[in-house]
Amino acid sequence: MAEPSVQPISDKSGGRPERRRRVGIALGAGGAKGIAHISMLEALDELGVRPHCISGSSIGAVIGSLYASGLSARAIKEKAENLTVTKRDTVRSVLHDRKIGKWMEMIDADFRHSGLLKSEAVMTGLYEGVSSSTFEELATPLKVVATDFWERRAVVLESGPLASMALPGVFTPVELDGRVLIDGGTVNPVPFGLLTDSCDIVIAVDINSGSPTDTGKVPGYFDTIFGSVQIFQQAIVEREIRAHPPDIYIKPDLRGFRTLQFHKADEIYRQVQPAKQELKRKLGAMLETK
Repeated sequence: MAEPSVQPISDKSGGRPERRRRVGIALGAGGAKGIAHISMLEALDELGVRPHCISGSSIGAVIGSLYASGLSARAIKEKAENLTVTKRDTVRSVLHDRKIGKWMEMIDADFRHSGLLKSEAVMTGLYEGVSSSTFEELATPLKVVATDFWERRAVVLESGPLASMALPGVFTPVELDGRVLIDGGTVNPVPFGLLTDSCDIVIAVDINSGSPTDTGKVPGYFDTIFGSVQIFQQAIVEREIRAHPPDIYIKPDLRGFRTLQFHKADEIYRQVQPAKQELKRKLGAMLETK
């Protein structure tokens, strides 16, 4: 495994080489708003920081695994754009790039008993052209939180195949080593606690902010399901922040997005810019502190 590049820490040894500060970043759950994580990783690239370790839940685990494979944030953005339909796309470009066909291949025909999308197919689409298929092959250590459905407890994945995203009601559960795994966001939405023992600076990115547009009406079935998940995820994160705050906590103000509105990527990128600059400012200041 390649040694990640990290930032120097002040040397008090009177001449010995400076030890490098180990930066860890935790990317949280949040459906389509997970696109915002790409901008957070852009901030690291622009600062010249490569994490010592990455952790993630749900969509954060997916984006984190791509970054851990050695891809730049720009490359991940290009991959996402190849799968999602944005305002810039024309009907001709969508058909030419087979975006609709790719999403059709991901749909689980038996969604009534599991989920709407096949998690393995989503990962295959995103990992097209990426050499890493296991945790061991990643350039940067990665820790992924999943939930053992029947045991009702968190499971931390650090080895084996990269297949862990299973947002309840959307992605089909994953069977691994005799366990049925669902979205880790149900037990640990922003798993920054996994980084505290190995990293000098821990960054937590919480994208569970804002809400879909308030219509004043009773929400429908899917909005109720997804909204309820986000409510208890917020309660979990707030409790963890109070008990063991990370060094840097970033919560972008993302409003007006439902769980599956990946086609609103352009607007998500626009809304997350202030948070990206906040991360650059805070992390830059910490790295400069002697």
